[in-house]
Parts: sequence; structure tokens; C-alpha cells
Amino acid sequence: MLKQFEASDQAKLSYYDSGQGRLVLFQHGFSMDHRQVIEIWPDLDKMRLICLDVRGHGFTELASPDTLTIQHTVRDLLALFEHLGQTPTIVGGISLGAAITMELTKHLEIEQLIVCRPAFAPDGDTSHFDVFRRLRDIMQSEPQHQWAESLEQQPEFQSLAETAPRNQETYRRLLEHPRLQELMIWMDALETEVMTITGSELGQLNCRTDIIGQEQDALHPAQLARSLSRQIPHARLHYVVSGGSSDDAYCASMQSTLTQILTS
Repeated sequence: MLKQFEASDQAKLSYYDSGQGRLVLFQHGFSMDHRQVIEIWPDLDKMRLICLDVRGHGFTELASPDTLTIQHTVRDLLALFEHLGQTPTIVGGISLGAAITMELTKHLEIEQLIVCRPAFAPDGDTSHFDVFRRLRDIMQSEPQHQWAESLEQQPEFQSLAETAPRNQETYRRLLEHPRLQELMIWMDALETEVMTITGSELGQLNCRTDIIGQEQDALHPAQLARSLSRQIPHARLHYVVSGGSSDDAYCASMQSTLTQILTS
């Protein structure tokens, strides 16, 4: 069920809340919303799933452009937990959501962290976002009716046809996103303010950690998942089907992997 609460700046934030039992936070990725989590979440008893539509995404209000950062999203999540009167002991997320929940561990004592298809790391390397940068340049310099054609002509975009075809479709769909301008504000913010948690702090985590990687995924390099699994003590590394697989195969693989992680 989709619900709302009011943040300290009076912005109305939407969140998904379903199930009964142990509270689990699982956050969506960039340009997505709670529906991304619903489609990959397994049907498990005795769990209550929550997912915040972060600002600039889904059904949550923007309020002010300076709220579109990982750190402000963490504050929104802490406000959500206060609203619920309960704090999750299991937190995780996909891509941007994974970065947000890693950052959240600086503020919460958690029992389990699930990092799915990470796109951000403490070293701040975002070279795999070059197509996003080219798209932003296109939007700023060309009329809207030329955006799609110009994107298709970019060598960085064309190379994805062989190496990461699902990523190509992600970029194509992005051009039709109803909140594209807000997403570009997010991208600008992520150039300067990404994660504040350090590699040293990740190395001191004492919660159970599961990391999910995917091959053939240029936006979420499998090497980054492997690197994080080495940084975080006793982290367990899992893989879902490659980025060349169908949407149905990906969802089924994610559901199976999350079931294994959450019930073992």
C-alpha cells in the first residue's frame, strides 16, 4: 500500500508499506520508484517491506533542488522511521538505493545489509556514468526533439549494444521519464556529493552483508560488487543473471537470490 508522511520541510513523501512482521527497508534505484522493488521482491511471510520514493522520483514531492542528495535522503529515511515508530534491522537497495542504505549504516545499528547491483563506492569513481553525462550535455545544448537521435549517435551509447543491452534500454526510457529534469539535478548533485561513508568505515561494519552483482551491466559494474565484497568483513557475494537476459529472467533471478539471502 502506498502511503504518505510529511517531512520537516513540509514536503509530502510517499512510501510503500506492505506485509506484517520484521521491518525491512529496501530502496529503489535512480530514475525508478517503489515499483522496481515490488517486481523483484519475493513473497515471504513475517516480513514488512517499506520503500521510500526518494525526492524527484515516483510520487514524492521535490520541495527544493538542494534536497536531491544521498545525505538528504538518509535524513528523509530517518524521519520515516520516526513516523513509523519503528526502525528496520534489515536494510538494502538497488544501485542508488544501495548507496543510500550503505550511508544509512552510519546512523543505525542494523543486523543485515543487502547491497544490490551497486553503482557507487567510497572511492567516488563514477566513470561508468559517462553516458549520463553525455545525455546531460545533449539536453543542455540541443532541442528536445533531437535528444533521442543525438543519444543514439554517441559512441559510448552505441558500445552498450554488445556489452550491456539492458543499459541501453534504460537510457532510452530515461528520455521519456516524466521527471527527467529532476533526475538531471540528481546527476549534478551526484557529481559533487556522493557517499560520505569511507572504505575504512565499511571495513568496520559488523552486520551480516550480502552483495548482489551482475555481469553485462555497465551502469553497475560487477567489479564494483566484487570490490565491496572484499572491503566489507565476511560479506557474501551473489550473482543474478547477466544484463543480457530478459526482464522476466532478471526478476525471477532476483526473487530467488533475495529469498536465499533473507531465509538462510
